[in-house]
Amino acid sequence: MNRVLILPIAGVCLILIGLAAFRGKPDVTNIADDQRRASDRRVTDRLSHNSVADGGAAEPVLVGRNVCRECHAENFALHAQHGHASTFHRVSETDLADTFGGRSFDAGESFGTYHYHADDQGRLFVSMPERFDQERFPLMYALGSGHNAQTLMTLTTSVDGQTEGIEHRVSCYAGERLGLTPGHANKTPRDALEYFGDSSRGQPLQRCIYCHTTSAKIVDESIVDLVSNVNCEKCHGPGSEHVRAARESSTPPPYSVGRSTWDAESELQLCGDCHRLPRSVSEKQIRDYPQLLARFQPIGMVRSACYLESKRELRCTTCHNPHRSIHTVDRSQHEQTCVNCHRHDSAGHVVCPVSPETGCVDCHMPAVELDQGLTFHDHWIRVH
Repeated sequence: MNRVLILPIAGVCLILIGLAAFRGKPDVTNIADDQRRASDRRVTDRLSHNSVADGGAAEPVLVGRNVCRECHAENFALHAQHGHASTFHRVSETDLADTFGGRSFDAGESFGTYHYHADDQGRLFVSMPERFDQERFPLMYALGSGHNAQTLMTLTTSVDGQTEGIEHRVSCYAGERLGLTPGHANKTPRDALEYFGDSSRGQPLQRCIYCHTTSAKIVDESIVDLVSNVNCEKCHGPGSEHVRAARESSTPPPYSVGRSTWDAESELQLCGDCHRLPRSVSEKQIRDYPQLLARFQPIGMVRSACYLESKRELRCTTCHNPHRSIHTVDRSQHEQTCVNCHRHDSAGHVVCPVSPETGCVDCHMPAVELDQGLTFHDHWIRVH
């Protein structure tokens, strides 16, 4: 059944690929004292409300990353500079309306020319007057890490009553450059809505929002229970009981990824939940390993001899501090991690015969260029 163009009343979602310096991001490390005190009061009330009569713990709930800062100030500051801290925004919270507003983009014969309009409230709209007169399609949410690109998506309702996400055809890249969204070239719209972008619904749409937020649920054309970005509790879990225990004891027990039962497989499953695991792609892709898979780091890592020969103990945090942006880590630090295992004085490890102490990443994990000049390092560690 063909769909007609239906302009949504509310809701938009942006499926991202990360942009070179997120513009308009608030300074999360400089929160006013009165805001913090208000947040503390809300958390205290929530902790009290969730305590059971016999003193035991109730089901943990989210407390927010500002509460985590009370004890984890260093990780909080590092995370503020990480791509995870800016993966989901309302367009009106950014300066994307300024970036797009007043500009046009010719997407080619298959689609046409997009004209962008901004209002004085920071909202952004797109029109295609050659096809739809002066009707304006709202672009309300932006998903993106802030390091590669930002893509826009709108939530709307199709004629069969299903909530549908429209991933916009045009993304914003480094230097405020507009370009086709990766994967959108050489496509033909099936109906009016798809002139504006690719459509998704159901679980694929929910997963898109899930991986760019700490908490979110799509209801009709709205996102409810929204906690934007990939914050502490996305990976560590709801923190109310941990906070309660920490406030009652100077030496609270570790929780989440700090538990003694946390192992390499647990970590791989956690990171791979969004960064993808072999089960996320087809058997043919696993066999052929197209360049696209460089975007999905765990898939390559588990094929690596480094992973297999380590008795599957190599994990994401062997090389990466999950709180720290990769863009703040010097290449030599990563190479030192390689050298620490591939040591000259250890007969149990292979030492590179070409360059045993430098150049590891360029040779064994080269950057792969995908659509629009985006690059990702191939995490299938091997001789190329």
